[in-house]
Amino acid sequence: MEFTTKITSFSLLFLSLINPTLTTATCSTAVCRNGDPIIRFPFRLKSHQPQSCGYDKGFDLTCGNNNGVNRTTIRLPFSANFTIEMIDYAAQEILLADPNNCLPKRLLTLNLTSTPFDGVYTRRFTFFSCPTSGYLRFGRFNPITCLSDENSTVFATAFPRAVNYLSAQSCRLMKTVNVPVRWPAYEHAVSYWGLSDNLWLTWRVPRCRRCESRGGKCGIKSNSSREIICSDAPKPGN
Repeated sequence: MEFTTKITSFSLLFLSLINPTLTTATCSTAVCRNGDPIIRFPFRLKSHQPQSCGYDKGFDLTCGNNNGVNRTTIRLPFSANFTIEMIDYAAQEILLADPNNCLPKRLLTLNLTSTPFDGVYTRRFTFFSCPTSGYLRFGRFNPITCLSDENSTVFATAFPRAVNYLSAQSCRLMKTVNVPVRWPAYEHAVSYWGLSDNLWLTWRVPRCRRCESRGGKCGIKSNSSREIICSDAPKPGN
C-alpha cells in the first residue's frame, strides 16, 4: 500500500513537471450582471476568480452596489471607484463612468498614479465658474449641471478661443486638467465645448493586442511563472 502511494505521488509529480497548469485553461470568465463586460485576464473578479487569473492587483474588479444594482467596479488608488461600461481586450481599452453621474467632478482630482492605466489620448480642459446671472452670455457653452448651483454655472472647454473668451468675462478659472479621451481631435469628435460622460483608458502591460486580435486569449503560463502565453488562437491558414 505504501509502495503504491509512493508510485502515485511520483507519477503526479512527473506529470506536473511535463504539463504545468495553464491559467488560461483553468480560469473561467465572470460577469457581474447581464449586459456588463465579461471579466477575464488581465482582469479578475475578486472573491470569484483566483488571484492567478489576473495580471496584478491593479486589474482587480468587484461587483459594486450602485442603487441596488451590481455593477462592474474598479477602484483606482487615488481616485476611488468607477463603474466599467466596456472592456475592449483586443484594443486594450476600458470605458469608465462615474457611479454618481458627475464625471467632471471626478476629473478635477483624477490621479492615475499607481495604476496600470493611462489615457488613450489626453486633452487639456479648462474649467470655469461663471456667474449664473450672466448665463445668456455663455449660451454657446454646455453647463456642467452637477457642479453648478443657483449662483454659479460651471463650464469646461478644450478650445483655446473659448478659454480666452471665458477668461475675459467675469468667470473664475477653476483648474486646467489633462483629460483622457479616445480620439486626438476630441473637440471635432464630440463638440467644441463639452466633456464626454465617459472616461477612456488603456493599459500597456501585459501586451496582449496581437494575441487577442487573432482570436486568442492571454494568460499567465503557471502559478509559479509570470510568463504570458497566448492560447486558443487559430493557426495561420486555418
